[in-house]
Amino acid sequence: MDYFLSILARKNTDLKKILPLEGKLRASAILRNDYAGFRTAVDMGETSLSVIPEIAKNWPLSPTLTSSFDLKKQYQMYLQGGASGISISVDPEVFHGSWDMVSTISRISAIPVLARDIFIHPVQVCQAIVSGADAINLMPAALTESELEPLYRMATGLGLDVMLEVHTLQELEAALDLDAEFICLNNTDLHTMQSDLSVTEKLIEEIPASVTVLACGGINSASDAQRMLEAGVNGVILQDSLAAQDIPQDFMADILSLRLAEE
Repeated sequence: MDYFLSILARKNTDLKKILPLEGKLRASAILRNDYAGFRTAVDMGETSLSVIPEIAKNWPLSPTLTSSFDLKKQYQMYLQGGASGISISVDPEVFHGSWDMVSTISRISAIPVLARDIFIHPVQVCQAIVSGADAINLMPAALTESELEPLYRMATGLGLDVMLEVHTLQELEAALDLDAEFICLNNTDLHTMQSDLSVTEKLIEEIPASVTVLACGGINSASDAQRMLEAGVNGVILQDSLAAQDIPQDFMADILSLRLAEE
């Protein structure tokens, strides 16, 4: 199964359902002015990592985790564990997510909320804003150059923090062409869902020091997180490896305690 192409094809179909709401959603989005700063919250500098747990009802490579899902309980555990921000997987098919999940958490959250999805149209950006997200991701892999820039400018212009999520050098170059201040290096192959931590280690060499950089995908242990810290990222998005923990706060504490070794 090609996860990316499957989701992307469905996004185009799903757009037809929400396009009639674009005017109403855009009007509401323009009125919002209560954003929490996601990028600044997750930037821990160069010597330690922030932890951003991702909440999903389903993990395609770890389906057994779905049976005990409790949205508010997960959020509270992650908050207690020291999360700097929360990421919510919105896609309804692969991750069983929804905009209701974003709304529920954004209403109670003491930390900024990232709505993570494949955004291909302004109406989705407006939906994220109205749902209470403080940040979204945009994926150059899902958009042409002529589509990416206006969507990025629109989202940032309305007040969202926009995380450019990249997997390859070509995608990174597209992000840097936008003078992006916030980038996520995703170690997971979009099409196979297999992860390789060397993706971050290679791509981060091309990123200016002024850019806030997160890493995600394949971070399954504190030693994996240490590799990301030594590569130079500011924080890590933790996914199914965190959801699988009986006491996720302990796993988070291990990562939050990591420091760069003295030279």
